[in-house]
Amino acid sequence: MLKRFVIALSILGLVNMSSAAEEPRGEPVKTGAEQHAESSSGSTPPGAEPGKLGSWRDLNRWSFQVGLGLISGSTLEEIVMLEGERAEGDAEGEIHFLQVSYKVAELKPVVFGQRVEVDLELPLVLAVVDERGRDPFMQYNVGLTLRWKSFPWNEWVYTNFETGGGLTYSSHVLETERQRHPTRDRSHIEFYWPIQLTLAHPRHREHQLVLFVHHHSGGGIFHRGGANTLGIGYRFVPWER
Repeated sequence: MLKRFVIALSILGLVNMSSAAEEPRGEPVKTGAEQHAESSSGSTPPGAEPGKLGSWRDLNRWSFQVGLGLISGSTLEEIVMLEGERAEGDAEGEIHFLQVSYKVAELKPVVFGQRVEVDLELPLVLAVVDERGRDPFMQYNVGLTLRWKSFPWNEWVYTNFETGGGLTYSSHVLETERQRHPTRDRSHIEFYWPIQLTLAHPRHREHQLVLFVHHHSGGGIFHRGGANTLGIGYRFVPWER
């Protein structure tokens, strides 16, 4: 009897060992830090293939931004040296911005041995200029910009830096330009140079605070001299969740 019992246990043990060997192994459980790093390192939206942006109608192509800028009476050099001041008199005013940006490409160059994320974007900016000395008028900006997205502190504060160039058309010449250059002819067309810094919570990257300087200048081609606007805004990137 005892011998039969031992044989039965041996057979049962062999059956259990063979069934355990046949079971497929599951994927290793990832820690919270590994999951966070994996979700924040890539720029591919959910459901999209890595490296592919998809159709121009897809949300991963677009971002939307609103902002309010104060017209400055200072040069860009003075602003960089933190000596900028608001325009005065009839030139004092604000510019209200509505921006829609189209992502042309996602670039992943290697810089100093590290792969970084850079987006090539096409921003279209509609603006309403509200100066003290006259009724509001329209301003239109279009450009091509690079958005640098790889910063070592993105795990704590998600950060983008955007800059580039384009063209501006204003229905009227800004009064601050006429005050600074009273004897020079002014063109309604200027070069457009946006400089923007965006900040967001790493778990809510679709909601971004924007700090910006928009520089407009004739560049010695349309005319000499220009104007600057300093402002703050909100950028919404639907798929960066």
